[in-house]
Amino acid sequence: MGARLRARHLGRRVVRRGLINRSFALLWSGQVITDLGTVIFNTALVVWVAADLARDQVWAALAVSGVLAAATLPMLLVRPLAGVWVDRCDARRTMLCMDALRAALVALLAAAMLAPGLTLIPRLVIVYFVIFVVSACAQFFNTALLTLIASIVSEPELARAGGLSEATWSAASIAGPPLAAPLVVVLGVQWALLGNALSFIVSFLMLWLIPAGPQRERPAVRTAIRADLLAGLRFVARDPVPRVLITAMSLAMLGAGALRALDFFFVTQDLRAAAWAYGLVGPAFGGGSVIGALLAGRYTRRIGAARTLWVSMVAVGLLIVVLARQTTLPAALAVYVVFGIANSGANVALTPLLVGATPRELLGRANALFFTVISIALLVSVAAAGYLASGPLHGLHAVALGFGFDATTSLLTGGGLLICAGGLYARWRLRPATHDDGAQAIPQTGHHAGQHNRNAI
Repeated sequence: MGARLRARHLGRRVVRRGLINRSFALLWSGQVITDLGTVIFNTALVVWVAADLARDQVWAALAVSGVLAAATLPMLLVRPLAGVWVDRCDARRTMLCMDALRAALVALLAAAMLAPGLTLIPRLVIVYFVIFVVSACAQFFNTALLTLIASIVSEPELARAGGLSEATWSAASIAGPPLAAPLVVVLGVQWALLGNALSFIVSFLMLWLIPAGPQRERPAVRTAIRADLLAGLRFVARDPVPRVLITAMSLAMLGAGALRALDFFFVTQDLRAAAWAYGLVGPAFGGGSVIGALLAGRYTRRIGAARTLWVSMVAVGLLIVVLARQTTLPAALAVYVVFGIANSGANVALTPLLVGATPRELLGRANALFFTVISIALLVSVAAAGYLASGPLHGLHAVALGFGFDATTSLLTGGGLLICAGGLYARWRLRPATHDDGAQAIPQTGHHAGQHNRNAI
């Protein structure tokens, strides 16, 4: 009996030290499975559309861009409303509903793919529609996720929680793509879809086990949705930290879309690798991301979230430029590993900066509006990259400064430079200040430092 009690006490202590507390441990456990299912889902659909549905078509890059656009549009159209919803309603209950709905939708998509007689265009339309609706559900889920983390994790632990969440996604990026490619090629895309549906069910069960928090006081008179949206918009527009973060990350997303839309074609055409080799990109990037995420939670508190953000963004941009110059798969995979390390630093730094600058009652709306704006930039970039690679730049072969450029490498190089510009803008506008927690960010307001000063962690 005594040994059992000691073992239970040891288990609780391990959870507290490694996973912060029991509620976060349950949340994190569900995300481990959901992230794996999502990576398999995303990779499987890209491979299926590019290598099967649109195989040997001149519009293949545009078809893949359609997958990404269907996933990105809800960030623009739905996420602002999701922010208002989450600020009004219980975050945990919202996440439970969205997991149940996503599981049902993906399972229905798997069943639809087995239907006989479906031609190419109807298949693409069904895929785009389900991706759009699943992504719409994800806007509610992800907005509520940040609110739930802020309610179950203490403020000094936010950077560590962000690092653990980033490491989870990165680990899924390692394991997911090698599983997705064989599933699609050997068994069919429907098995990847069913795995994703099952992952949402597991996440639902983990959320169900998290104790319900205290119910918020509901105001006697509830303002209109438009008034709530405008209140969030005014805060994001006037508060220096969110405003600077939005501008910097929008520049970065304008560059990142090129890689999102063209990485499959970079691997198969520029690196001259087989389609299955695309599955190695995720593990390489994810392996670096795991390392970066585990380190970022520590060094963010030492050097400050603002400095971590801009240094990581500049490094990411330069690494994409370097990646575009690679001609062999092993060399490119090595760059992807370092790219993953740098990218995790930027992702981990965003959470404490945004949460620390936002009043709790506005967190859902601020988070939603932040990601809505940068999603516009990503959507524009993905669409433009797909259009340019399939149309005006198709067949491009040019030489500049002794380097050869085709459509893919030209767009990747330009994208990397835009990300560098975003990082340098953040460096200019966010001045890290030494404080007890080492992560304070003071936005610059022109020729002198502004008076607005918020803790990032």
